[in-house]
Amino acid sequence: MLVLLIILGVFALPPAAAAAPTDAAGWYTLGRTLTDEGNYTEALQAYDQAITLSPTYAEAWDGRADVLNRANQYTTNPLATLNLALDASNRSLEFNSSSASAWINHGQILYNIGFYYQDQLNDKTTAAMYYNDQLASFEKAISVEPDNADAWFNKAYALCGMGRYSEGIVAFEKVEELDPAYPNLQANIDIAEKLAAMETPFYIKYAGEIVLAAIAIIGAVLWYIAVRKKY
Repeated sequence: MLVLLIILGVFALPPAAAAAPTDAAGWYTLGRTLTDEGNYTEALQAYDQAITLSPTYAEAWDGRADVLNRANQYTTNPLATLNLALDASNRSLEFNSSSASAWINHGQILYNIGFYYQDQLNDKTTAAMYYNDQLASFEKAISVEPDNADAWFNKAYALCGMGRYSEGIVAFEKVEELDPAYPNLQANIDIAEKLAAMETPFYIKYAGEIVLAAIAIIGAVLWYIAVRKKY
């Protein structure tokens, strides 16, 4: 009976706390896990630990940027948080400018800053500047990895957000070529096509039909004139 109680007592003990990482890579991996779990506070601390141990760790800087970008809406000063995210993203690209995912993250941060200026501060001029920089970041990601479907999707989304629907549709079609199963792709294409149709002037949308109709009318008039001359 004593042996049974001892065994039960062992199983009743709380599990030992997981050992903290001992190197930068371990802290970075922990940061990724915590980010996926939505634990942004501890994820940020993990990335900072990785950066402390390895100040030029580009992926850790990118992870810090990603967390700050995701968490901005939960802070008292979203714009300040987004600017911290942008600073971290710049550091990441400073140490590794050949990462497509880092350029995509950079573009998404720029979009959020632009949207804040547009939506919260009603400053469309500054917003447009950030939107242009956002598009340039996605194009940079594509130059690094031409077959990166995420980069093309973000570019398409950016173009549509800037009102450049026809160009956006072309970019969405590139995503379809690279990854036909890309999430929500067809829904975005449908929306872009509807918006493009609304923006296209009547005389451009139906230019072909108008030209053909004009030719038919001119032909009819010339025929009528020719017939009249016979009589």
